[in-house]
Amino acid sequence: MSAELGRFILGTGGIGGMAAVTGPGIGLSEEQGHRLIDRAVREGFTVLDTADVYGLGNSERILGAWNRAHPGAPVLIQSKTGFTAGGPDLSPDRVRRQLRHSIDVLGRVDLYLAHAVDPDTPWSESLPVFSAAVEEGTIRAYGLSNVDEKALTAALETADRLALARPELIQNQYSLLARADDRGVLPIVESEGLAYTPFSPLANGVLAGRYSNGEKPEPGSRAGLGHRAGGLLADDETMAKVRRFDRLAEQHHVTPAGLALAWLINHPAVTAPIVGPSKESHWQGIIEAPGVAWTAQLGEELDALFA
Repeated sequence: MSAELGRFILGTGGIGGMAAVTGPGIGLSEEQGHRLIDRAVREGFTVLDTADVYGLGNSERILGAWNRAHPGAPVLIQSKTGFTAGGPDLSPDRVRRQLRHSIDVLGRVDLYLAHAVDPDTPWSESLPVFSAAVEEGTIRAYGLSNVDEKALTAALETADRLALARPELIQNQYSLLARADDRGVLPIVESEGLAYTPFSPLANGVLAGRYSNGEKPEPGSRAGLGHRAGGLLADDETMAKVRRFDRLAEQHHVTPAGLALAWLINHPAVTAPIVGPSKESHWQGIIEAPGVAWTAQLGEELDALFA
């Protein structure tokens, strides 16, 4: 599976809204979203990632319209389910219902992920639904998102105990500024041969040099709407490290975004980071990253800076 995912995955959470936060009016319009997908396919992206909750459903709808207008496009469509207004819900009936809905809206679902851990539904109840979808050929593979070491271990043990198809993809937050998975999840990913596709690789723009000198997030931006960037921007020690990181990127003749993405695509456990460029300028780091002259010394410098 990992070989089919390409170097980057296109995140479409900003199409038709802004992830699960808003509907139309913030984020990319349908026309802008289609142009973004067209550009990503031209750049060689092979996976388009969405979720039933993104843009209050608009992301799937817009991606589905693009898919129907491009039959035979060489891409995999990935969606997720499990987030609801009342909290995580992976109850079997809901997962079945949402998968049917996503297939109807998108045209097909190749890769399907549990978007969150549901504390009220054990894996022994939810995983059989995902496994059956693989065995029936409804989807090609399934995965888990927002899982910690305990939840991932339990999911794999449950799949093996019940002789189910195993989850093959893990989608967690991971970047130079979000390293929790180093301690538990990534060793499992590597030992079990799972694909690992991190989201928020630039920490909502903090690692892209956008806010290094006290700039405020733009209204309607991911950093402005979400909670992830706020704590980082308010932490003087973290921002001092980010400014040193910016200078290191300059020394290597690359943008901060390019260096942050280069660190990820050269990480032995990372399969393909999820990126969601919403402006032309956001493509620069994506295009630069594969060309960074990567060395073990550079990796060690970055690990030391963000230890």
